[in-house]
Amino acid sequence: MAMIFPGLPAAALPFRLRNLGMGHQQEPVRRLHGYPHYQWIQVRAGRLRLTLDAGSSVARPGDGLFLEPDQFHSYEAQGPAKTVVDWMAFDGSGVPQALAGSPLVKSGIFRMTSTEGVDLVLSQAWSEASRSSFSSSRLSVFVYGLIMALAEGAVGTGGMSVAAGMGRLEPVLTALALQPARPWDVGTLGALVGVTPQHLGRLFRRALGSTPQEYLIRLRLNRALQLLLERPDLRIHEIGSAVGYSDTNYFIRLFRNREGRTPGHFRALHGF
Repeated sequence: MAMIFPGLPAAALPFRLRNLGMGHQQEPVRRLHGYPHYQWIQVRAGRLRLTLDAGSSVARPGDGLFLEPDQFHSYEAQGPAKTVVDWMAFDGSGVPQALAGSPLVKSGIFRMTSTEGVDLVLSQAWSEASRSSFSSSRLSVFVYGLIMALAEGAVGTGGMSVAAGMGRLEPVLTALALQPARPWDVGTLGALVGVTPQHLGRLFRRALGSTPQEYLIRLRLNRALQLLLERPDLRIHEIGSAVGYSDTNYFIRLFRNREGRTPGHFRALHGF
């Protein structure tokens, strides 16, 4: 099943949903000149071989394909079992900046530490888009939600060392996800998995390419972005406090450094 949204205004929204698919049995695709929009293709069942200029590799359930616009690619099911995927295609002036804070630096296959966030965003977007009079602004929120879910959970398929590192970090990542506003320190986080702060830092850099504090900041700002869009009743200082920053000026500075605009400006861009 798929939906296409060709009529959305060209420049009205910083994040635009272009098409969406759920439970699609994947057929072979080959695009010599790429596709005009960004794509995320989540493998639900089966295997999918992706070929780019740099070579080919296989995505398995729980993996996803990230494809940049206008780049050669092809993908096709592998093996006798049918391959089922969900996907979202999107664009907009805000996408490059949002992706700059994520692991999605180039086209390829990415492993998800958990698919729950992506699954939830895609299903909510499908539900909204299925309405007889859907809201373009609301669909924009889901595009941003997908990017944020990927920023939190996507890692490059770099082999067993990455997978093992993610497994070792699972208690820490779970604790941070459940209580992002708690005043965490590296010693407390390291104790959750029985390692020193220094070794925890090495695990994070190997598996996620960041320090524990950098990951926590990214997690908190992602939650702040969601609250800005989903809770227009909350003031900026309330959102900052909810994600762990009682100093509103510090929260605004962190937000502006990453997003290139203040929380208020970001919210206004979405019509809230």
